[in-house]
Amino acid sequence: MGSAKLWQCRYEGDRIGVYLGRKRGDYILLKEPYCLKCACPGVTTEECPWHWDDYGFERVYAMGAYLKREIIEERGEEDFLSSHILGLKQYPRYAVPLGLGLVACVKNRYSELARSDLIVPIPKFPTELKVATDPLGLKYNQSVELSKVISSNLNITSIDILKKTREQSMRGLGEAERREVVKGLYEVGDRAAVRDKHIILIDDVSTSGATASECAQVLMDAGAKMVNVLVAGRNTDTSV
Repeated sequence: MGSAKLWQCRYEGDRIGVYLGRKRGDYILLKEPYCLKCACPGVTTEECPWHWDDYGFERVYAMGAYLKREIIEERGEEDFLSSHILGLKQYPRYAVPLGLGLVACVKNRYSELARSDLIVPIPKFPTELKVATDPLGLKYNQSVELSKVISSNLNITSIDILKKTREQSMRGLGEAERREVVKGLYEVGDRAAVRDKHIILIDDVSTSGATASECAQVLMDAGAKMVNVLVAGRNTDTSV
């Protein structure tokens, strides 16, 4: 992350100004109404049809709405946040501005998260790791890269303590199928490390919440006191 020190993120009310030298872009933050359980934009918590009551976590906190590439192309206008989330799938360096943006959100909008004890990234199975589009071709997990940035700037310990037990894609699966396939998919290493802790689960995008719910439940079963989820983008495609 050679340019890590050059990135700056400034909270500006309804957006986060993202600066790289003299270049600037904006992460547009979620605007009310949005669901206070799953962060789905455009609906109140009471109206939201997209979450269920038995999530393993308390709440999803999202920086903004995530638009898939085809939606961005259809609209014909750039969405800076979504572009960076997409970029993170090829270049781990995008974890820096996204992570700093999430830090700014926690400090200015979601201050209750700053009192958490641990940060835990959502894990990937080894065969699911991304391969960086650069000469080194390093393998990485977007959630781990985001967790490093957030941890160092909020002074909350990050531990990569969850393990994914097998390869499992969520692509093309409906909500009910997602809830089913995640059962038994994750396990926790050191149970003592999470006991009585308030934990932030980190991921780049939240869609149905099934993965985060299962990871959170595993942590709660291991003795965690509370688990919340923090993501860069809430997927606006609520059909899956």
